[in-house]
Amino acid sequence: MAHALLVHLASRGFTVVATTHYNALKALAQSHPGFANASVEFNIATLAPTYRLILGMPGGSSAIDIAGRLGMDEAILDESVRLVDGRERALERLMEELQETRRKLDEDARRTAELLAEAETAARLQKELATRLAATEQESRKTVRKKITDEILKARAEVQSVIEEIKTDKRLSKAREAKERLAAIEQAMRASLGRSGDYRPVSELQAGDRVEVVSRGAMGVLLEDPSGKKRVRIRMGEAEVSVAVLDLAGLAEGAGEEVSQGIREKKAVGARHADPLPTQETPAVVDVRGQTAEEAQEAAVACLDRSALAGVQTVRIIHGHGTGRLKQALRDYLKTSPYVASFRPGARAEGGDGVTVVNLK
Repeated sequence: MAHALLVHLASRGFTVVATTHYNALKALAQSHPGFANASVEFNIATLAPTYRLILGMPGGSSAIDIAGRLGMDEAILDESVRLVDGRERALERLMEELQETRRKLDEDARRTAELLAEAETAARLQKELATRLAATEQESRKTVRKKITDEILKARAEVQSVIEEIKTDKRLSKAREAKERLAAIEQAMRASLGRSGDYRPVSELQAGDRVEVVSRGAMGVLLEDPSGKKRVRIRMGEAEVSVAVLDLAGLAEGAGEEVSQGIREKKAVGARHADPLPTQETPAVVDVRGQTAEEAQEAAVACLDRSALAGVQTVRIIHGHGTGRLKQALRDYLKTSPYVASFRPGARAEGGDGVTVVNLK
């Protein structure tokens, strides 16, 4: 009767919600289109509903089990079990087991989702921590480098002061002391930078390796091996300059095939050597055309270093006209340089405003 009634209502387009203990009605979802099963979970252990709706799965009645837990007479329970068809009883047990399995699977899925969310959170936190550590390490390196660079500049100013005294009383002891102090500071600086992991000892460097002129933070490429030398030639952009070995720090990465190839080609045709140390009668000249402001400043500082130590009074810096930015950057630096007494644009015969003529102290 119930089976026929539900099928009739479905054929007329009615929407019906029916609750039943009859397994034959539960099978309608498999035998007739338009029917679907659902059940409300019941906890047999606590004899209480969980109010959790499970779609697509019929529920078991568990009536005999519940009656037994509530204290029903054993004789009545035994008679009830005898009267229930064996197949019906087996089907009830199967549905109860399926419902329990579904509950465990849902619980496992919930726990899996929680663990996945925890793993994603841990991965995000780890990434954020790694980013903060990298930023902290980078900032720490910058602080150390700035402190070391300040010490070097202070020592250079002291050397310049002693050089000025030498020009008047010809004593060399103070100059040697100041230069030894500068060398000690630069050695300590190289050791500190070497421990950072981004640098290599100068003793391991060869021609073609990338280096940093630490006192200025400028990059270049070695054109000769530094072993046993006080100064070496490096290439900065298109220019070649001579710098003190003590002022170099080797970069961890290689110079690259393109740079190395360029050096090999230069060796094949004969490398252009740096200008010899100028004498007091010969004005020093440095050509920085085509370089960046940072590269040009480093080349100018190297030339001023050599010229001051050699007693040269005049340095010509060839920077060209261009947009005027390179010229302005160099002249801004010259205003603060401890080497410079004065400077002026070149005369027409000297190259005009494309050249800056520097008078040393």
